[in-house]
Amino acid sequence: MLKVIIPFLLLLLLASCIDPLDFEHKNQQKHLVIEGSFTNNPEHNYVKLSYSKPYGDAYMEYDTLATVYITSGDGAAKYDFLYDSVTSRYYPVAGAAAFGEPGKKYMLHVAIGDSLYLSPWITMPQPIPVEKINLEMDEQMFAFKGDKEKVRYPGYRVLVDYQDPAGERNFMRWSFVVNYEVSTQPWYYINDDGKPAPKDCCAKCLITEKLDKFKVVDDRLTDGNKVNNQEVLFMPFHRYFGVKHKLKVFQYAVTEEAYNFYRILEQQKESTGTVFDPPPAQVVGNMYNARNENEQVLGFFGVSAVTEKEITVLREEVNHGFLPWQFPDDCRELTGSTASFPSDW
Repeated sequence: MLKVIIPFLLLLLLASCIDPLDFEHKNQQKHLVIEGSFTNNPEHNYVKLSYSKPYGDAYMEYDTLATVYITSGDGAAKYDFLYDSVTSRYYPVAGAAAFGEPGKKYMLHVAIGDSLYLSPWITMPQPIPVEKINLEMDEQMFAFKGDKEKVRYPGYRVLVDYQDPAGERNFMRWSFVVNYEVSTQPWYYINDDGKPAPKDCCAKCLITEKLDKFKVVDDRLTDGNKVNNQEVLFMPFHRYFGVKHKLKVFQYAVTEEAYNFYRILEQQKESTGTVFDPPPAQVVGNMYNARNENEQVLGFFGVSAVTEKEITVLREEVNHGFLPWQFPDDCRELTGSTASFPSDW
């Protein structure tokens, strides 16, 4: 009997030493988060102003009344930005006429009330073109948006070729836009009562998805060389390649500061949570309050030069017998979908 009591008492003692975690900190302050991009391509120029919220707050808060503009170092250009309620971002008023030139310096200005938030002067690097996109079959762990854990899927490794300029430090980053056709099964729809309720439309949709990854590389080992098959993305066949797929790759020449910022984000995103993971490094942004040096401002303003290349893949070109994607509902219920196709699709 004594042998049973002693472990039980030890368990009680251990439990009494552990304080419960209280995530409802009333002292938690919200901080301004500034996310901005300025490139040589007007489609990639925007500023987003949001606030970090206390734990448990389910809603995002955006600043919609700020004065936002970008100036050039030579004083020749000033680009004003206006808020767009659909995307919760600020875009240049000048539209397609607002873009940067490689070799010139740019600064972001954000005025909110009595505060003036500034970036340092940042020189736009020279662009490094994507020469070719290659696809290589593979199996990797992958999680679609909303999935709780990763699953192993067959798919394509997306690889790019480019020529690295010699005699200078170069840093690269990538983002992607995918347009793909899906075929769903609205006639198998089940309503909330669990009864069959077939829908007449629609089984065929076009989905547009923007993929912003933190993948970055430097040219420490490739300076001046032709870079072949640099992996930048993995895409499973499941869902993405069921009918027809167009992938547009954007290759950014970024600054060393931007490289370090995104590299740390990539490391934290890919960490597995084991004791062998390196300790998380502090993510340091480049924005500050010119009128209050003690305010903690989060986020990053990046100035980069971007090039792009596109590739199209048809289902019959994929040499793999993956199963058709099952979605027993109107395909227009999917995020980013439309039943209207462009004439050149």
